[in-house]
Formats: sequence, C-alpha cells, structure tokens
Amino acid sequence: MLFTANVIDLSDDQKIANGTVRIVYGFPGQQDLLIKVFHSFEQRSPRRPIKRLAWRFFPMLKFRSVVNELKCELLLSLRLGADIQNMPIPRMLGVVQTSRGAGVVVERIEGLDGGLAPRVNQFLRAKSIDEPILDALNALVKKLFDLHIVARDINFSNIVYGTRGAGAACFLIDGYGERNLIPFRSMSKRLNERALNRQFASIAQKTGLVWSSERRCFSNPN
Repeated sequence: MLFTANVIDLSDDQKIANGTVRIVYGFPGQQDLLIKVFHSFEQRSPRRPIKRLAWRFFPMLKFRSVVNELKCELLLSLRLGADIQNMPIPRMLGVVQTSRGAGVVVERIEGLDGGLAPRVNQFLRAKSIDEPILDALNALVKKLFDLHIVARDINFSNIVYGTRGAGAACFLIDGYGERNLIPFRSMSKRLNERALNRQFASIAQKTGLVWSSERRCFSNPN
C-alpha cells in the first residue's frame, strides 16, 4: 500500500530542493510524487518573541501554514469535481512520517522534457517571456481569479511551467492558502482579487513585464 503507518526512509540522494521551511524529496518508488518534509522546528525557532511563545504553548501552530494549504487544495478539489485535471496547484495527498520528519505528499509536476518542471523565473530574459509560456502564465492567472484561490506569496519562483499530461501549463506550487486567523480573503472574493492584483503588479515591477489589472493579464513590453 502507498499510504501506511510505516515510516518512509529518505536519503540525501532523493533530495530535490531545500527551502526555508521545507525540504523536497522524491517519493521512493513513486516517480509521480514528492514529499515536502518540514525542517526541524527546534533548529528553526522564530525570531519574533510572540511567535516563539505561541509555538511553545500551542505547538500545532507550527503547522498552520501547511494545514491551510491542505485545506485550500481539498476545497478546490471538491469544487472542481470532474474538472480536477485543470487544477492550477499540485494535488496534496496527505501527511506521512519519514526518517527525516513529518512531510506532505504532493503531486510532481513534470517538465516538457520529462524532468521536474522548471520555475518560470528561469524563462525570464531581457524583461520578456516567450509567448507560449506567457499564454500559460495568463491562463494560470485567470484560474486564480475565477476559482477564488487565496495565494499569499506569488512570485515566479513559486510558479512552474510543465504538464499534467494534457499539454503545457503553469502551476502555482507554493504560497497558497489563507494566512490570517480570520480568513478575510476566503470570505470576500473582492478582497482576494485586490490582493492578487497587488501581487501581480509587484511581479511586473520586479521583472519588467506589463501587468493590466483591467484585463488581468501579463504582457511583454513593447
């Protein structure tokens, strides 16, 4: 069975990426899946005293962000139904225990060459992006607005260009799910759209692309 109570053994050879919060590993024997393992929280004590105090007395707060990611993915899966193939974020298939600590099993987005999907920032050159990638990026943007996805940290290092088997597409692989204790953006589509607009405008300012809040799309500069 894929998901059992057994601890999954991970080695450095299976390490794919090392982020500030989680380390990404390949899932042993499952080439279509990855495992995002949390860094040791004992070694990653938050700098803010209030947060340190909160983690001490309410340990589950350490996992609040991933719980919100799981909730976001689950609700989106239920909403899409048979159209789940068009989900703009990776599937999240549950929590597992590994030899490196607790982790979450996620879908591996494949690149067009069969390897791991590259991040969009790798395609940005001279303040422009090739048209096929730009079209895929704008298709992702449209889905984030239309599906009311709360994305709290959108940047081109969190967006990959790959495939789920039905043609090329962009996917938001990190930075989604409600951040606030009171889910204002989840409750208000208008507030969420304003926040998405701000983030896309910030990306445009940093990269040299052009963002249109009216048309809700990126374009290359003339």
